Amino acid sequence: MRDPKPYLTSLLVGLAVAQLALPVRAEDKGERASDGPPSRAEFNKLQTDVREQRQLIIQMLQTEQQRYDMLLHLMQGQGGGTPLVGVPGAAEPTEAPASTDTAEKSTKKSPAVAAVDHRVGAIEGKVTVSGGGIDNVYVYVENVKSPLAHRKSIEIRQENRQFSPRVAVVQSGTSVVFPNFDAIYHNVFSNSPRNSFDLGTYQSGDKPRTVTLTGPGVVDVFCNIHQKMSAKILVVPSVLFTKVRADGTFVIENVPAGQRRLVAWSPETKPQQQRVAVNGPKTEVTFSLQHEEPAAHPNKLGMAYGSYKD
Repeated sequence: MRDPKPYLTSLLVGLAVAQLALPVRAEDKGERASDGPPSRAEFNKLQTDVREQRQLIIQMLQTEQQRYDMLLHLMQGQGGGTPLVGVPGAAEPTEAPASTDTAEKSTKKSPAVAAVDHRVGAIEGKVTVSGGGIDNVYVYVENVKSPLAHRKSIEIRQENRQFSPRVAVVQSGTSVVFPNFDAIYHNVFSNSPRNSFDLGTYQSGDKPRTVTLTGPGVVDVFCNIHQKMSAKILVVPSVLFTKVRADGTFVIENVPAGQRRLVAWSPETKPQQQRVAVNGPKTEVTFSLQHEEPAAHPNKLGMAYGSYKD
């Protein structure tokens, strides 16, 4: 709303000028018989008219001032203040209907707000592998995520035309350094989804090259020059993973309560997944994995390797 003060001031001045002009009305001019000086009676009547018009102007000024004050009050109250009572155009305050269960409703929790369960438990069990060994079997919780690991790194060496180690498990965000200790060139690469990379060709004495793995899943690592060089890196979403013991048993501590997806994985088997309910201090589970022979892989261009395959 615009400030009404300039408008009201002009209105008041106009009213005053108009009212001051009323004593010399047309009908008063018509009552006089000549243009000479007014008679005593005419002069007295003129004085009476002036007093009446002056009083009327004062009353009108007071009324307009009250209107201006009310409008100003309304303008100041538009920011969400208390409505004015008795002012034209102002909303009358209303009282909220009395309710006997208001206090009860305010103390009840909204159905949309669920209580957070801060309990943790341990998942333990045993893994068996049919047709293979238990050396590189890992178990991890898939549906619990942690922030990306920062400033964490591991090293996978290129030596004797192989990767060492050939199996690694890291948390998302971990950097992997690939130093070359061979006197020949290697070209480390991976075409795995979410973690594909190509470190280029370098040899012993060159600066080691590094890749940071952020997407959970299996990363198949190869050399573009030597077909027999291979490694597997399992990227897990949190610290909730463990390597299975030599007897096939495992324990994962501090697993948040709730429905969890547990995965058993090894580089030589097809992974197996189970849903488990963690609602106590200990949850037991068993896995049975099947050994699989590794399949042949292409080079980084998706083509078969050439004659040099060592």
